[in-house]
Amino acid sequence: MSYLVAGHSAIAPLALDARRIVAQGDTMVLEGPWPWTSLVVARVDDATIETARARGIEGYTVEAVAESGDGQALVVAAHRMLDLERFKPYAAQVGAIVERFGGRFLARAAKATMLAGSFVSERAVIIEFPTAADAVAFYVSDVYAPLMTLRHACTDPRFLVMARDGALPAAARASAETYLRWHPASSH
Repeated sequence: MSYLVAGHSAIAPLALDARRIVAQGDTMVLEGPWPWTSLVVARVDDATIETARARGIEGYTVEAVAESGDGQALVVAAHRMLDLERFKPYAAQVGAIVERFGGRFLARAAKATMLAGSFVSERAVIIEFPTAADAVAFYVSDVYAPLMTLRHACTDPRFLVMARDGALPAAARASAETYLRWHPASSH
């Protein structure tokens, strides 16, 4: 099983069963740019991936490491690597910090599979959090800050917070916006 990350309008021709849609809620880009304004994350099998590729669906897939659970928010990140060796300490340490904030990896891969379009990602993760506030708290935390600095030095990052469904809660959005005002380098 893999997760497909693509624009909502792009996946319409795939006619995915609603049970396969993991998230299609509001997003807030914390590091970008992202090519899709309305994002969908869906569980897909190999046949669906081949159909998406044949139809030129712009997006990417990443191999799943876990089934989605009850979390109400996702972090979706995709990076182009600039220095893989310098990135290794980040990869080794980030999991423990994610867990501190209640998160768990749904997908974590050294290689994203690009389907079509100009967007390129070499590493991709999808992290599920209990709430959007937890996802934002992870991102803005002092404990994550040194790793974020390292990630920015080693990658061309893309990072967003996404509601499972509906709008991102106003408090979580406000917290992220406040952080980005005071740390403009994070939003590239």
